[in-house]
Amino acid sequence: MTLIERWPAMLPSLPALDQNTDGHRVVAERFAVDEVGGDFLLYISIPFCRVRCRACPYFVNLLSPRDPRGMESAYVSALVADLERWASYRRWRTGRVRAVYIGGGTGSILSTEHLRSVMRAIETNFSLSDDCEITLEGNASDFTPDKSRYVADSGISRVSLGVQSFDPDTLRTIGSPHAADQSISALHELKRHGFDNVQFDMMYNLPGQRREVWQRDLEQLGELDVRHFTIYEYRVHEGTPQQRLIERGKVPQMLGTSAPAVQRMYEDVVETAEQAGFEMYMFDYFAKPGYENRYNHWTHRRPDIEVLGVGPGAYGLVNHHRFATAKNTDAYLDAVRRGEHLVTFVSPRMTARQRRERYLFNALHYYSVDFRVYEDAFGSTLLDDFRDEMAELAGGGLIEVGPDAVHLTGQGRTWHRRLISYARSQSGSPRDQRS
Repeated sequence: MTLIERWPAMLPSLPALDQNTDGHRVVAERFAVDEVGGDFLLYISIPFCRVRCRACPYFVNLLSPRDPRGMESAYVSALVADLERWASYRRWRTGRVRAVYIGGGTGSILSTEHLRSVMRAIETNFSLSDDCEITLEGNASDFTPDKSRYVADSGISRVSLGVQSFDPDTLRTIGSPHAADQSISALHELKRHGFDNVQFDMMYNLPGQRREVWQRDLEQLGELDVRHFTIYEYRVHEGTPQQRLIERGKVPQMLGTSAPAVQRMYEDVVETAEQAGFEMYMFDYFAKPGYENRYNHWTHRRPDIEVLGVGPGAYGLVNHHRFATAKNTDAYLDAVRRGEHLVTFVSPRMTARQRRERYLFNALHYYSVDFRVYEDAFGSTLLDDFRDEMAELAGGGLIEVGPDAVHLTGQGRTWHRRLISYARSQSGSPRDQRS
């Protein structure tokens, strides 16, 4: 069997996340919180949505605008207390935050007042690098004039909006929480206040989506002068409402990934992006020069970068341990009231081999692996550590070995993109926070 035929087996062999049986003690016992810290990332989960999109496999609490239980206020109070407690440990008191991602759920669902409280907790309790990028992920319907004005004047430096499509019929089919024109309005409102670093997340191969609809979406994207956009192939996860609607014939079945029409949709976006001055600087991420996603840069291109994930449903990586917080907001609130961190799942410490495999897979999102970066991180050489794998990849025409780095070939990019796609389909965590 060739390497391409056994591509799922080439994913990094990360240690499994096991149920944490040590409770709050795991923080002191495994995370080395009294050691001096280094560069790290901060992921903050806001576990609320107004509606659940039909195909969404992720954890959400539905939060009505009236919020009769006061869940938003209770959660933000707990989150701020939890952030303060994490920041009190030497590891994060002496470390430096290189990028922050406020996701969820829906980061932008917070009121302006509560968003201000979260930002204050970040900026007063952690040491942020001068070029620290703070991304607010959200929904276009949340960006009122007041909130847009606050975002533009705050430390938030980047907004990521889940647009999916500009076609009203398509958005209704997938159960989107926003209308087609709201994404455009949100962008214009942010720009009106001088904020232009906005990312749009787009989807293709949506149920019943014709190629001409996708092409109109791409044309609209170019006309809006967006600085960064990403593309996702639409996926229907098991057990979601969309799966049931498709099974009943209420929603059209999507085409297979390898269908010629789907491949042409992908070719459309690559060609259109290049003509509009975008660079696909990593798989499925397109940016105008200077607007690349720094959170992903640190996640994928820096070996062993730590991620402090805070909030229900967040994932993290600390002291070579992967960990995750239960997707249970009430349990999180109870833990914070007890003065504890909720760490529900934790992995064994990654071995030296697992750390290398993880870095190799991540770095290739950017099409190459720099020999000097690898050697500085691990004290060994890439070609020695992965001698057989590199020989097989080179023999299969998937990589070229240069004097300073290994580079994916055109065929290799297709192969590695299949690996990424497979990893996403197996994961229940948002792609910008996986550890």
